Amino acid sequence: MFTFVVTCYNQAEMVLFALESVKYQIRKFGKGQRFQLIITDDGSEDNSREVIEEWLEKNGKLFSRTDRLFRKTNAGICQNYVDALKAVAGDCFMVLNGDDLLAPFDMFEVMAKLEEYDIVCNAFLKFTGSGEVVRSHRTYLEVVLQEFIKGRLLHCAVRLGCPIMAPAVYRKSLLSDEVFDFILRFRTVNDRACFQKIVVRNPSVRTCYVNRPFILYRISENSVSNFNSPGRRLHCKEIAQLCRAERETEESAFFRVILYLQEQSAKVRASSSSSIRLLRFCSPYFAIMFWLYILHYRELRKMERQLVDRHWKRCQNHYKKIMKMIGSVK
Repeated sequence: MFTFVVTCYNQAEMVLFALESVKYQIRKFGKGQRFQLIITDDGSEDNSREVIEEWLEKNGKLFSRTDRLFRKTNAGICQNYVDALKAVAGDCFMVLNGDDLLAPFDMFEVMAKLEEYDIVCNAFLKFTGSGEVVRSHRTYLEVVLQEFIKGRLLHCAVRLGCPIMAPAVYRKSLLSDEVFDFILRFRTVNDRACFQKIVVRNPSVRTCYVNRPFILYRISENSVSNFNSPGRRLHCKEIAQLCRAERETEESAFFRVILYLQEQSAKVRASSSSSIRLLRFCSPYFAIMFWLYILHYRELRKMERQLVDRHWKRCQNHYKKIMKMIGSVK
């Protein structure tokens, strides 16, 4: 059984996109398979729950098991995330935020790679509220860099804010109370903390990267993709705390210094001043990125173009098709 986790908080206008994209995957590519849906609501103050319940009434038969995790009061992203992970019953799972949606490509081909790997990391494309895909190639440099961050470099880089994280498909067997406790130490870095703890505590963990969009990420004034949003500043402060948590248990004096520098860099990224934010390029993490960029320049440029040019149009049409379908249902 495969588990879809959809998290929601005050996303009544958008959660249907996420749910409809899950339905598309099941109907288009999931024939003969069994599915669990875990749908969370973290104390929404809008009518998110009513929207979710109405959708489940019409589409609940798609799933062998449905878990509703509805909180009366808001507990925060990390608590919501951990509660969902604890309810995972499938052999593997993925997590989708309520304002994003799955891309129109067969994600079960990705799931099949878990026969060889423990975590399969995928690319993503960003889109605006109107459904226009962000097509600037350089926007996705950190995404395609995942192809070259492997082995010992992966274990080093992940503690410095390595971009490998969601969207990813995980084996359920990687989850543990230790992972859950680590995630709960933070407020916003739920997926980063999950990936970091899993990789650090499992030196033999096997990861691979697929250069095809798996999730379409919605960008807005309040998203972490926006340098000037309060959410972005809080997220960067939490990444600094993530580095600090890693530094507390690091035995190597040299790497503790590196982690301290990375922690300060994360604080710099939280600044509202664009000039101060430029100092982030002096961080150890960006040194790794720059080294890999020089080493694999041609491959990276090719992968950026392949990711965007091959897939943006179909992804944009997919979003607009779902938007039209939701509009007709309403």
